[in-house]
Amino acid sequence: MTDYRAPASDPPRSTRRFVSPLDISITASAIDTVVTVSGEIDLSVSDDLRKAFDEELRFKPGVLIADLSAVTFCDSSGFTVFVQTRANAEEAGVPFILVTQERALLRPMSLLGLDAVLTVHPTLDSARDVLTR
Repeated sequence: MTDYRAPASDPPRSTRRFVSPLDISITASAIDTVVTVSGEIDLSVSDDLRKAFDEELRFKPGVLIADLSAVTFCDSSGFTVFVQTRANAEEAGVPFILVTQERALLRPMSLLGLDAVLTVHPTLDSARDVLTR
């Protein structure tokens, strides 16, 4: 995948796709970067997801948001990626927020105690609202 950022004179958002069997698209602005994921997250695609998050953290966005609204399944390898990304983001001084209302993600997060470690919002708008307060 080609790395690029829109120059300041371009429109405020740039969008690109990350090549993976998992559908990953990235929308970056001066305020935040949203990594939108859809499909099933398992061992066969978790490394692609980790690479997408790591790549975006290199740009030090104001906040990194993982929109998981269209994720239908996530195994332990996916949750490991979220915890590792949170640690990497914290080290870089970048807030990391997950967006989902999917029971397939929220239930395991709760059972694993990850809801105490990860910041989760039900919608992208609610995640962004917290940032503007």
